[in-house]
Amino acid sequence: MDRLNRLQTTAFWLVSTGAAMVALHLTLLGRNSNPALSQELFSTCLLLWGVVGLLLWERRHALVLQSGAIGGAIGGSVLLGLLLLSSTLPESGSFMRAFPLMTVLGLGLLASGIHGLYQYWKELFLFALLTLNPLLELGLELLNLPKLTAQAATFMLWYTGFDVRREGLSLLLPTGRVDVYGACSGIQSMLQMLYISVLFVLLFAPRSRVQQCLTVGLAILIGFLVNAARVGLMAVLVAFSQKDAFDYWHTGDGSLIFAAIAVGLFGSFCWFAFLRTTPSVTDTGNSSNG
Repeated sequence: MDRLNRLQTTAFWLVSTGAAMVALHLTLLGRNSNPALSQELFSTCLLLWGVVGLLLWERRHALVLQSGAIGGAIGGSVLLGLLLLSSTLPESGSFMRAFPLMTVLGLGLLASGIHGLYQYWKELFLFALLTLNPLLELGLELLNLPKLTAQAATFMLWYTGFDVRREGLSLLLPTGRVDVYGACSGIQSMLQMLYISVLFVLLFAPRSRVQQCLTVGLAILIGFLVNAARVGLMAVLVAFSQKDAFDYWHTGDGSLIFAAIAVGLFGSFCWFAFLRTTPSVTDTGNSSNG
């Protein structure tokens, strides 16, 4: 009975500490003076924190909460360090991205020690991707995404009947042109789909590693193609001198609609490929007398 009470008390303080760290992280993001950073990270982090909470809740009875002095000391030091850095580096994008990973690491050490840290590999992997976001962006930039986006958008417009041609990174229509630069290359859309696909793989675990890799690859491709369609739409709006509509789809809420379209397409694929259950057909048979 004493052990049960001790475990319940430990779990309570761990959950309380985790909730406080999550609230601190989201508050720092919401108050960040860099609107681009805040907009980029807040929704992604909110989603990741929610999924991490769900993953931990589903395994709450299987987690071994037994930490040693060394693991507890390291975990407490990590969390204390985060609190101190929160007052000195609240505007740092790198710190904001690393905050969730270090929080899970610190809480994991406090809860289960060094030897039990493996129990939280899914949560650590998720936030490691977020921490490595700048490196992932750099890797995508090496693919010359603006050129690929311009090529894909040109093909889409040509296929749908528009008189369009491409010169370098420019889409040329008879009455207007659009230049495709880094901000329009779809990097953020592709990374968002990467995170969502990894969440799906961790939550629902397709049967084979090949299926898991194909699922992630398809999600990234969907993000790229949907963004290319958005660029093609903006080229058409420029050609028809629809400046307000162009601004809406370029920097307004229209860009969020395309993000929702990408998520919807990926969700539909996952539903039909993995989640839909085929109803079993019962052969009742037909009896005849004659």
